[in-house]
Amino acid sequence: MAEQIGLSLPVQSSNDIDDFLISDCNSMALSLLEDWENWPNLKHTLSGPAASGKTHLGRIWAKQTNAFFLDAKTLKISDVDRIATTPLAIDNVSEMNAVSEMEEALFHLHNLLQERKLPFLLIGTGSPKFWNISLSDLNSRIQGARNAQINEIDEKLFPLLMAKLFADRQMYPSPDVFEYLNRRIDRSFSSINNIVEKIDQISLEEKRPITRSLVSQMLKNYK
Repeated sequence: MAEQIGLSLPVQSSNDIDDFLISDCNSMALSLLEDWENWPNLKHTLSGPAASGKTHLGRIWAKQTNAFFLDAKTLKISDVDRIATTPLAIDNVSEMNAVSEMEEALFHLHNLLQERKLPFLLIGTGSPKFWNISLSDLNSRIQGARNAQINEIDEKLFPLLMAKLFADRQMYPSPDVFEYLNRRIDRSFSSINNIVEKIDQISLEEKRPITRSLVSQMLKNYK
């Protein structure tokens, strides 16, 4: 069947565990999150490279524990009492950029959840020791939590993730396209996500099927 082009379709992805691709780079992080009932002090951090599936894994944990999932950049002190009533997963902690209101809200949330013995998960890009937290009391509590780390993508996961990202966009290139990309693009989560997004964009803009020729042209311009 000929590949349909020229119609922008929504990216379809799932936050279910069955849609999370497991490999050596992320299996330990998954195991640590699944063992949440044994977390030291019922808290944990989850870190890893950009686009490595941290949010996906955090949402899986939230679903399994009936936790509320929110973005740290939306935190307000006025919301703390209302939020601190269930298990909690907080994404993008590394992106708060030392904004005082967000940090104070997160600090009070931390203390309330500890007091109420509710588990919570803090998610961010890169190692927690490099998260830009200026409030020293909050920073010390984050550093004191055990960390689950997703490592950079491995050879087993690389082609599987590439196929999934294309499929999420309802694109199904031929095997020679996968082989061509597999030999030429950087081995990183962010690189593979950016490349697939760019291929989708160019295919739609130029109304061309995803062929080795299109990908070759795109990579030359991309670099």
